[in-house]
Amino acid sequence: MNKLIFIFLILVSGTHLFAQEGYPEPTEKSGLLFYIQHNRGKNTFVYALNKGDEKNPIRVYRQIFDKEGEVRPLTTLQRNFAYGIDCKKLNNQNYEATIVSLPTQKFYLHIPKKGNAFVETTINGVNMTVSRIFIQQKDGTSGLSTKVDYILFYGKHNNKATVQKLIP
Repeated sequence: MNKLIFIFLILVSGTHLFAQEGYPEPTEKSGLLFYIQHNRGKNTFVYALNKGDEKNPIRVYRQIFDKEGEVRPLTTLQRNFAYGIDCKKLNNQNYEATIVSLPTQKFYLHIPKKGNAFVETTINGVNMTVSRIFIQQKDGTSGLSTKVDYILFYGKHNNKATVQKLIP
């Protein structure tokens, strides 16, 4: 019986391993598709619908919580080597997208005629709507040589909350 209680406590407390306590959320929710954060600070990279722009349907910017939540565009390095996004139109309401630092992971932007736009991806065979991503960067790496331990994708699968872990 004690072993069962011990296993239960590990499983319940293990869910907190994936949570990022104290991380702020983007303040601008209009058109928000998803956002990315990492363990090296609380600044946030926001991916929002760029309404009416078929060539660039996703607008990416950063919110600097170290500077009172100031909103700024990506730097050239961030856009070209880390958080920038490339989109390809599939049809009037659907796009395929990739984040430049993770080109093998496909994201699909859906813009329904009614309702809110959303982004889907598949991780570990699970198709999910993405709400946020957390990147655990390896200690001792930085800049263009930053390495990643794992990436957590938060969102919904079949209308239920899910977290999927990707080890690149």
